[in-house]
Amino acid sequence: MKNILLWILLATIWGSSYLAIKIGVESIDPLSLVAMRMMIGTIILLVILRAQSLSLPRDLASWGVLTVSGLFGSIIPFSLISFGELHVESGLAALLMGISPVVTILLAPLAHKDEKLTKRSLIGIGFGILGLLVLFGPAALNGFGSHIMGQLAVLGAALCYAFTTLYLRKYANLPAVTMSAGSMLIGTIIIVIAAFIIDAPLSSDLPSFNSLSAAIYLGIFPTALATWIYFYLVPQLGAARMSQINFMVPVVGALLGIVFLNEALGFNALIALLLILTAIYFVSFKPKVK
Repeated sequence: MKNILLWILLATIWGSSYLAIKIGVESIDPLSLVAMRMMIGTIILLVILRAQSLSLPRDLASWGVLTVSGLFGSIIPFSLISFGELHVESGLAALLMGISPVVTILLAPLAHKDEKLTKRSLIGIGFGILGLLVLFGPAALNGFGSHIMGQLAVLGAALCYAFTTLYLRKYANLPAVTMSAGSMLIGTIIIVIAAFIIDAPLSSDLPSFNSLSAAIYLGIFPTALATWIYFYLVPQLGAARMSQINFMVPVVGALLGIVFLNEALGFNALIALLLILTAIYFVSFKPKVK
């Protein structure tokens, strides 16, 4: 039950991040926004690490794992999504992100002996993709190909998340907070240097209050808290089940829009939610054999 509640919380936090990113990039360059959220997230995670009387690893092997997870789980996808959302509508972005669970489920049996590709998994993939199409409608595909670089950026982020989930399932052997703090620290060092070189933030105009608030929110919740939960859940749930969160995130985003932005509750959102919950059921739960 605990893992299910954490999974729902993670989907909710990630579902809110796309709106925050949209607000953030209005007056903050994409790389600078990523650097800000990662610096905030790193500080929070290091404080938590210290409060739990834990420390960062001292062996090179562990730092190798942290570097890979920091690059492909944070810095690269964060940057790609922030860039992609300058050119891609949120509906199409969500559909492109739906490739992540598909790739994860298909490749999980090759990376982990205890994860099998079954008919239920394939049925789950079908329901998940159908749910995204129902949620955003065929119109979401209208812009496909018109801003190819932005779309490739979002697709690249989806593949990064798929790789990271499979990688951590195999190599993560440290406490969740240690993994999250260490990988975030590596990513922060790299992205801050890149942001200063590419964006030159010191010579840019001051960000708006809304964009700055969005950056702080992204640092606390979708970065620090979400990364901690993610590193905890991957070994607990496995790669295939964990990847289903990418089907759920856009639904959560749509529901949050209804709650906080007074957007209309469309019948398609309810149908999409049912389809995606069906997908999660087929992938995550096995029928009892009598």
